[in-house]
Order: sequence, then C-alpha cells, then structure tokens
Amino acid sequence: MGHRQSLLVALLLSALFTIALVYATVEIPVAANSLLKQVFPDYGLTFEWGKAQELVQVFRPLGYVAFLCVLSLMAAGFVINRWRLTLLGALSLYLPVFGYFAFSMFFLAGVGFLRILWLPMLDVSPAILKLGGIVYLPYIALVALLRLLGIDAWIPLGFLVMSAGLFIFFLGATAWLYGRFKGVELVTFWIYRYSRHPQYLGFLLWSYGLLMLTSIFGGPRGGYIPPPSLPWLLLALAIISTAMMEEIAMTRRYEEEYLEYRGRTAFMIPLPRGISSLVTFPVRLVLKKEWPESKREIIYVITIYGTILVLLSLLMLPFF
Repeated sequence: MGHRQSLLVALLLSALFTIALVYATVEIPVAANSLLKQVFPDYGLTFEWGKAQELVQVFRPLGYVAFLCVLSLMAAGFVINRWRLTLLGALSLYLPVFGYFAFSMFFLAGVGFLRILWLPMLDVSPAILKLGGIVYLPYIALVALLRLLGIDAWIPLGFLVMSAGLFIFFLGATAWLYGRFKGVELVTFWIYRYSRHPQYLGFLLWSYGLLMLTSIFGGPRGGYIPPPSLPWLLLALAIISTAMMEEIAMTRRYEEEYLEYRGRTAFMIPLPRGISSLVTFPVRLVLKKEWPESKREIIYVITIYGTILVLLSLLMLPFF
C-alpha cells in the first residue's frame, strides 16, 4: 500500500472511531434515555414519591451486586495482569455520569437508572462521589482566568475540552494506524513525538470535559447527587496504570530503542521540566527512580497518587 493510500485509509478509520465516540457521547444516551423512561418513568414529575422509593428498594440489591462486580473486575485485572479488565471496570463505574444529562426529578428515571451502580456509595454518603474533587482545580483556574478577561467560559470550556480530547484521539489513531499499514514497529512520529500515549490522553480529556459539564447540569431535581469526581479519578488512574503496563511491555520488546524514545517524549502531556519534576517527585521518593518497572511498582505508584489526590480532595470538600 502506497503512502497516500495508507494515509487515506488511516484517516478514514480514525474518523470512524472518533465519530463513534461522539455518537456514543451524544446520541446513544438520548436514545437510551427515551427507551428506559418507558420502563423507569420519572416519578418526580407526577409526584409519585412512594413509587419512586419502592423502585429504589427493589433495585438496591442489584446496585450492590453491580458495584461488587465492577470492583471485582478491576481487582482481577491487577491480579492476572489483564489491565484492560481494570480499565473496563473503571469505565463501567464512570458510565452513570450520563444520567446527569437526563434532567430528571427522580434520579433513577431513564438513563439515570445507570446510577444504581452508585447506590452503595450514596447509601453511605453522597459526598463519597466528591472524593476526587481536586481534579476540578485546573478547570476552575481556567474559568477564573477567562472571567478576568470578561469571558464566561464555564459551559463552552467543557465542550472545548471534550473536542480537544476527540481531536487528539483522532490524531493518535491516525498515526498508529498509518504506522501499522507501513509496517512500522515503533510509532514515534506525528503526535507520538509529543505524547507516548495520545489516544489515552484524548480519552482522558474527553471524559474530563464530560465531568466538568456534570458540575453545570448537576444532579436530579428533588435530590442531591454531587458531580462524580471520584469515578473519574478511578478511571484516570486505571488508564494511567494500563499505559504503564504497556510501557513495560514496549521496553522489553524494543529495549534501548524504546528507552531512548521514552527519554525524549512525554508520557502523556508535555510539561515544563520543573512541573514534570514536581509531578514525578512521589515516584522518585518511593521507588528511587523515575519510572516503575514491574506490576508491583505500578500498584505502588497508583496507590500513592490516588491516596494523595483523595486526601487533597478531602481538604477541599467544604468548597465543593
């Protein structure tokens, strides 16, 4: 396959993947909400709170079973070295976020029914969903900066972040597919010159923008469910751990070639040296090196960062 043909096919396939992600974001939740409302109506609109409570009681055991299954899936991925299982579990825990856009008074109405998965956490305290609240800081800082310039960007910025994520995902998929078509073993060109995992980065930005929009649309009327920062944090940690495992595999396969590439290219986001050094300080403090080289070390790293971020979020609970 020639250069032009390879590039054209890579562009078309990447566009299809990206469009599928957009469709999954925009159209599928709407269709699912219309379908599910026939089975799980919005009792809040008709003030049938007794029926709403009965429905919650009926499906509460299912919520607990689903929650345990998701946690088991995430744990199994760690144990058997199938990190994509962990990623799938974290993604499942994040899916109920689409219920925030149903505008229902009863939080299990329509696509909001997905939130039965969060019932075990909500039964303890809705504040549990806020235990990743520290992740809002970059977004809040940008909104505040733009507000100083007279720009109200709270809603547009969420869509802009999602669009940026989709664009980066598209560029990453195009480069990777083109490399495969041309028989390139290690893709280091185009966007891979700046990020070793652009597709994961694109997905993280897309899901982050979606999270930011939940803080605008809020929970169901007549109830309180805070924006789910903790599920997003778990999803982000699962994606990062999966990328780290891929790094270990790539290092074993390509040895010095990959180490040289890793030395000159950012893990996901190109950062100034000072900021990068600050971000990686916990790793260097615990592992005495800059990068984990085994599954056990990855677990240490993810646990350390997860703990730090949750503790910082606890300090910020009064502000969210």
